Amino acid sequence: MQNTLPLYEEKLSQLSADYEASKKLYAEDLISRAELENRERAMTNTRLELQRVREWIAEDDVSLSLAENAAREKLAQVSKMKPGEYEESETLIRYSGTSNWSLAGAEKIAKFFQARFGQPLPISALGQSTTHDSMGLDHRDAVDIALQPESGPGRALMSFLRTNGIPFMAFRSRVLGMSTGAHIHVGRPSPRMLEVKHRSTPPA
Repeated sequence: MQNTLPLYEEKLSQLSADYEASKKLYAEDLISRAELENRERAMTNTRLELQRVREWIAEDDVSLSLAENAAREKLAQVSKMKPGEYEESETLIRYSGTSNWSLAGAEKIAKFFQARFGQPLPISALGQSTTHDSMGLDHRDAVDIALQPESGPGRALMSFLRTNGIPFMAFRSRVLGMSTGAHIHVGRPSPRMLEVKHRSTPPA
């Protein structure tokens, strides 16, 4: 919707210029009143369409802001879990872990998956990615595994992670502001980049 706004604005600008020129032509009796009214009507209709588009964009911005706030609250809740806590909801499975996690642990997980299923671990993001940059998430100490949590390999992987005290969050579907789709996030919850920068910025 945001991309269509310039098109409507350009169309309105053209129709407005056409209407102003038509008024001069009408004054000189070069076009009929009906032609002038038709051009005025086209300009008015486009102005109304442009207004509706702006209202829809404003509504989408409000919805996105609310969704991001909800995602921020969910991440805060995950961060407050006690060591070893496990919880399942409609969209999210989460385990807080008991061990010290780092990206070096990804090799251990990959070896388990290869031995168990005879194929490489389907890693979709090792550390920070452009997707996480665009979402404003600090994913530097996490790994994303492209597995549906409800699948056999997904359940086996989550069981392995819990047995080894490795924290994870498994998304059953897309969660606005947190996940672009179903996958298993291995590591601590990814804080917002703005929050990370704020914590790392020394006081003036």
